[in-house]
Amino acid sequence: MIFSGQPTAEALAGYAAAGVKVVVNLRTSEEMQKLGLDERAIVEKAGMRYVQVPFGATPPKDEELAGVMKLLGEAKPNGRVLLHCASSNRVGYVWGLYQAQKKGLAVESAVAEAKKAGMKNPGLESGLRERLK
Repeated sequence: MIFSGQPTAEALAGYAAAGVKVVVNLRTSEEMQKLGLDERAIVEKAGMRYVQVPFGATPPKDEELAGVMKLLGEAKPNGRVLLHCASSNRVGYVWGLYQAQKKGLAVESAVAEAKKAGMKNPGLESGLRERLK
């Protein structure tokens, strides 16, 4: 697993060379349009799979994240996964949720893992805690 804020086109090419097989983007389409970066095209041209599960202030429901959770669970045997958003805040949220739901971590441990992965936003933290109750 690799956690990141928004990678550049050059960084994406480097991830492909480092064995990343899947890039999961948590940014919204509106955010990506403002960047002027066709991330999907760059990722696919480099031979990686591109998955976008966009969310902003309201995190997605479990069923919307099901595919991402599956990819995270398969990451080690099937190749590396890059999980990114703008600053790694949403990445941390998703990672904390994954750690609790799929790895059985208690709420405090999952929140600590989320923070290690980049979650800094108090609203996301309280939302994660509420979701894991």
